Amino acid sequence: MRRLFILLCMFTIGVISMTHTATAQTSFTFPPKAYPAKVPFKCDAGVDSYWHVTSIVCTGRANGGYKFQIKGIAGKTSRSMTINLFYLMPGNRIQVAGAYFFPDIEEGKSFSFEIISAFSGYAPSKFNGFFISSEILQRKLLNEQRKAETPSNDTSDRQFGIPATEKAKPEQKPERISISSTKIYKSSEVDKEPAYPGGAVALLSDISKSIHYPKVCKDNGIEGRVLVGFVVEQDGSISDVTAVKRVQPNLNSEAERVVRSLRRWTPGSIQGQPVRVQMAVYVDFKL
Repeated sequence: MRRLFILLCMFTIGVISMTHTATAQTSFTFPPKAYPAKVPFKCDAGVDSYWHVTSIVCTGRANGGYKFQIKGIAGKTSRSMTINLFYLMPGNRIQVAGAYFFPDIEEGKSFSFEIISAFSGYAPSKFNGFFISSEILQRKLLNEQRKAETPSNDTSDRQFGIPATEKAKPEQKPERISISSTKIYKSSEVDKEPAYPGGAVALLSDISKSIHYPKVCKDNGIEGRVLVGFVVEQDGSISDVTAVKRVQPNLNSEAERVVRSLRRWTPGSIQGQPVRVQMAVYVDFKL
């Protein structure tokens, strides 16, 4: 199976510092010598503030990869969300592992769920652990911090710096924003991101089944990672497929063809209304 890495949305690394490491172990090797095997990990501050992960354990093989159990205690309540996983490589490098749906969580309550990752031919044989990151949660955390640091200028309900009795305020209906049927939204701007049928694992599987490594590239040992951008339309179809991070013409064309061949998505939405959403996937060609 050719090595392909999936990234469901554009992301930013290093905006907020990473948080705790789960264990003093400095590396993890596939296959583990025994199961269950603890896996080192780090989370960015955004993920840690919501899904406070306390352990990642590899429990065995599954569907051509490995099954990992993720446990933790929710720092804040949140709906299910796509979170990016990366391999932490020597020299502070990262390598894409995939994008996975983390479950609904309730503040203060423990959670436990399983993912399948590290597919044969996709994962490095040795890495320093997982890095768990979400650009959306990083932005949320930054916004929360900015609001907390901004003093209120409203003194109408205060006497000598002490809050007065709270006045009853009329109930206000949530403001409905204007939704465009032609605008292309970023994944961070929508209430619900587009979803591939079966999730990230199915997306990975469909790409691996569809791809045909260009012979000229195979014969000349040409490898590389192509970032393909596309738009998920309101009906879930794909349009505007373009290799935005190019490697070699034949690899670029093949990556675009593979993305066009994908099944129809569940469209993204704002206030329940389907909208057009810009997405991107990495297709990594490795001999």
